[in-house]
Amino acid sequence: MNYVEQSLTSGEKIYHIGRFHWIYLVNASFWLFFGAGVFFAVIIAGMTWDVRTDMSATLPNLPDQYFWQGWADTIARRGGYIAVLRDLHPGLKLLAFGGLLVGAALFGQMMIIKATTEIAVTTKRLVIKEGVIARRVDEMNIDRIESVHVTQSVLGRLLDFGVVQVRGMGVGEITLPVLARPIAIRQAIEKAKFTAEARETW
Repeated sequence: MNYVEQSLTSGEKIYHIGRFHWIYLVNASFWLFFGAGVFFAVIIAGMTWDVRTDMSATLPNLPDQYFWQGWADTIARRGGYIAVLRDLHPGLKLLAFGGLLVGAALFGQMMIIKATTEIAVTTKRLVIKEGVIARRVDEMNIDRIESVHVTQSVLGRLLDFGVVQVRGMGVGEITLPVLARPIAIRQAIEKAKFTAEARETW
């Protein structure tokens, strides 16, 4: 919370820090496994097609019960699985590595977002900061917040995560990413509003 702490004004304190739920890491990891799955699926499919084509040419009348023996002999004759992989069509290898790179890139992007996002409710503001070099900061004064809406699916209720939308009076709306303990964020905002209103009446 470097940005939030550095931007605190005199007498301003942090009430609540919003944190990404672990389900976000699961979603990010999905893309990593998806990319790996595409890689292995393309490689295995390509190698299978290549070896079976070779077997059809060299062992055209091979009985079914000797299929795996013929497979092993073909792999051995071609120098092993590494050699078969090396001889795959360049287009197949490019497709496989492309799928792996896309999955890794999407995973990395989501993790960078998680690592560079700061969300906090203070005694005076709601703050969300995204990015490091290209930075985006949304702030809303507590006394300008009109309503807070929490959206949770059934799974979100069970695992305690959800989306928080904060609407301000004449200042638009801020939608926070999927966070853990969304009700706690709403409660922190309500507490900050109550404190601010009580301070104004003194």
